[in-house]
Amino acid sequence: MNKNITLIRELVRREIHSRYLDSISGFVWLIVQPLMLLLIYGFVFSVIFTVRFPEAETTGFLPYLAVAFWPWTAFSEAVMRSVNSVTDNAGLIDKVAISSEVFPIATVISAFIMHSVGYLAVLLVLTAFGVDIHWLGLLPAMIVLVILFVLALALGLLVSGLNVFVRDLEHMLPPVMMLWFFSTPILYPASMIPEKYTHWLDMNPMSGLMTALREFLLFGDYTNLVGLILPVFITLLLLLLSIWFFRRLSPRFEDFF
Repeated sequence: MNKNITLIRELVRREIHSRYLDSISGFVWLIVQPLMLLLIYGFVFSVIFTVRFPEAETTGFLPYLAVAFWPWTAFSEAVMRSVNSVTDNAGLIDKVAISSEVFPIATVISAFIMHSVGYLAVLLVLTAFGVDIHWLGLLPAMIVLVILFVLALALGLLVSGLNVFVRDLEHMLPPVMMLWFFSTPILYPASMIPEKYTHWLDMNPMSGLMTALREFLLFGDYTNLVGLILPVFITLLLLLLSIWFFRRLSPRFEDFF
């Protein structure tokens, strides 16, 4: 166990340095890419389509979008990068007796560490531009981000294990994540979903998490902590299933490298 923790720490350090810190452009792109997407979505929906809904009247559309969009970006990148985390380290797994789950775990951790820095920067910028961020809400928001991290970890283990046997998975995952993005109330509030589809919304753990982040950070409403119970249950169940599934597959990984 101690050996795995040490290895994960070293992999996270290497990942952060190689992707973000060894070049100025890597770190800048970490901030610029989500910011560009945020501005594009904000322009399209608030200027071209002039989307209006009561939930964003007091904050404006861009802050309403930013508070949920940045955590989704961390989640999405962590899952999509972890899909190749095992196959990319096939040579190391072949040569060294090592627990292969350390690779997706390290990938998810590094993605969340760096995007958390970006998220804090975005909240500070919003505050500087006069948006009333409820900083006390950062504490319950951290609970949401931890749940989001665990969900990404569960899916990272699942897709990285499956990708050893189904190499097309890395091409299938981006459209699936895009579909998930648009079916989650990030660009719009949950109140805009027609009532006949709300039961599908309830099955999406991301819905409750995104709504909770906005309530905590934008509106200072902490009454929705109870609403996190179902996402926590779904996430923990998925994590347990993913660990079991990954460990059932891992003894056969070397046969498919």
